[in-house]
Amino acid sequence: MQNYDLLILGAGPAGLSAAVYALRYNLNTAILGGVPGGLMMETHKICNWPGEKEITGFELSTKMKEQAESLGCHFIYDQATGLTKNDSGWQIATQSGETYQAKVIIYSLGTEHRHLGLPVEEKFKGKGVSYCATCDAMFYKGKATAVIGGGNSAMTAALYLADLCPKVYLITRGPKLKGEVAWMNDVVKKNNIIHITETQVVDLLGETKLEKIVLDKAFEDSKELVIEGLFVEIGLNPRTELFKQIGGEVNEINQIKVNADMSTNLLGMLAAGDATNGSNGFRQIVTAVSEGAIAADTAYKLLSRQ
Repeated sequence: MQNYDLLILGAGPAGLSAAVYALRYNLNTAILGGVPGGLMMETHKICNWPGEKEITGFELSTKMKEQAESLGCHFIYDQATGLTKNDSGWQIATQSGETYQAKVIIYSLGTEHRHLGLPVEEKFKGKGVSYCATCDAMFYKGKATAVIGGGNSAMTAALYLADLCPKVYLITRGPKLKGEVAWMNDVVKKNNIIHITETQVVDLLGETKLEKIVLDKAFEDSKELVIEGLFVEIGLNPRTELFKQIGGEVNEINQIKVNADMSTNLLGMLAAGDATNGSNGFRQIVTAVSEGAIAADTAYKLLSRQ
């Protein structure tokens, strides 16, 4: 069984940042998770990362991974399935059957896409319904599409699709868009983005693939919109199940409760990134990276006392 000073759960920006700082503290460090970058990989265009006028999520993820690797980070491409506290720290069970031991853990599993919750949603997943415009937009080039959501992710998805598709419906439950004003201004400038407000999608129609969506109120005299691609951008849910299973405290929306130093109610278990209630609720790549750095600093201080 491999032993580490610090094992980081999750390879998103928080985890990658934590690894860079931990390795500079000379901690024996590994990241256990999936593709480095996490959901950041799905971001088509990042315009608010300091030092980069514009960069893709793939490019930024690659840079962060390469930096961590250059410092000696060990990447374990697996999924944690269980955490157990013992006298030496924590034991981590994985999907592959391997187990690992770590003195300290940084829990940075981030978030996952929220689904519509419609009975037929699963039927059309990958057959017209997508949760990642960056991944799937090219499949719908030249076709009518729709995006559900009113935040930054929905707006950036609609803008990306608008460069590929003749018509993009942007459907929001509220009366207006919410997010960065710069994205809102860009949406308004696009003639082929049609903003439908105070409306919800209540059904999906099609035989073997998505052909229409049904709205809860009529738009231009019809409750049905003929589209081939639907992109769901209605928010994210924190991935905190493993943390809760071992008695970790979360808030009312399942975010891990953290202190200023990223410590939790569990000794030797720190947390960082979008799975936490840190950074005043401001969920950005730059805040995730900040939390990762703070968590690594706290891990170093904890280990220095042992």
